[in-house]
Amino acid sequence: MSEIYQQLQGYFDSLGSGFPKTADGSEIKVLQMMYSEKEAALFLKMSSKKETPDQAANRLNIAEKSLSEDLEAMARKGLIWREREGGRTYFSTSPFVVGILEYQVKRLAEDKNFAQSVAVYGLAGGLMKSLASAGEQHMRTIPINRQLVEKWPVATFDDGVEIINSHDKIAVGLCSCRTIFNSIGMKKCNNPIETCIGFGKMAEYYIENNSAREISKDEAIHIITKSDEYGMVLQPFNGKEIGALCSCCGDCCTILLSLKMRPHPAQDVRSSYYAKVEPDGCSGCELCIERCQIEALRMNEDNAAVVDLNRCIGCGLCVTTCPTDAVSLVKKPESELYDPPKDLNEAHEIMSRKRGMIRT
Repeated sequence: MSEIYQQLQGYFDSLGSGFPKTADGSEIKVLQMMYSEKEAALFLKMSSKKETPDQAANRLNIAEKSLSEDLEAMARKGLIWREREGGRTYFSTSPFVVGILEYQVKRLAEDKNFAQSVAVYGLAGGLMKSLASAGEQHMRTIPINRQLVEKWPVATFDDGVEIINSHDKIAVGLCSCRTIFNSIGMKKCNNPIETCIGFGKMAEYYIENNSAREISKDEAIHIITKSDEYGMVLQPFNGKEIGALCSCCGDCCTILLSLKMRPHPAQDVRSSYYAKVEPDGCSGCELCIERCQIEALRMNEDNAAVVDLNRCIGCGLCVTTCPTDAVSLVKKPESELYDPPKDLNEAHEIMSRKRGMIRT
């Protein structure tokens, strides 16, 4: 086993929610399938702060032309982050999740062996446990729109429709979680798969890599509307500046699956809301229980739905289809409201600090 992959594993483990070792070395197999030794070595030399090829070349004391070509080739394969701004191109490293793994969505759909290796590490290995024990989350949970919430005002970053309306460059690609399960045939998920919506530079990255297609605001709103109909949770990246908005199900999403492993998911999901049921208005149809992806509802002895506030993540799925309008979302007290970080990069830094890691 090349030492470079052990170094790469260690680096990924220092970022975000980590990339822990396993007894069977399944994490190394995943890295070997993704990176050549040359690519792994170059990734480790790059910074988590964006820099142009000439800046990186000066820092590393290597030829700019060959470095630029190598970085472009890696970016096209989703092995490093690339963004273009003001006529210049910048590169930086990314955490494994959310980051490098999601950049591999096209390969996950086309390469069953690769998807299988990721699934073994993610589900049977250390990645799921790492996500479940993270002190901060990559993603937050929000309702589809502010009309579901009893108390206003509702911030733009807590409203799915308003997030979409606040962006001009929008793209949609495959959900990496459902793609993995579909690719390996592990489980049959009937939910739509082309549901991961990217904005701005994230959208540009995926479009340029042929991993997503550009869409209009209207189509994006249609996608999240259908996601709500299917009973999927809206989860944007954890930040005021939203890079992507995902539609997630409790059977496939690694974030929701890891949350379900916790005794009190409501404490960790960073939602500003919780569901409330008016017992006198509940018809006992149990549709809300069927739609809840986090198992936060049950029926009481009076045949009325009851919300477990330790588990409710405030997604609003129980509100949008209640036939008697007995369920609503309540805004938490000001003292309990979550103030998101600036963007996902800042969220990752918080996660690293909480895990006792130093990000370089």
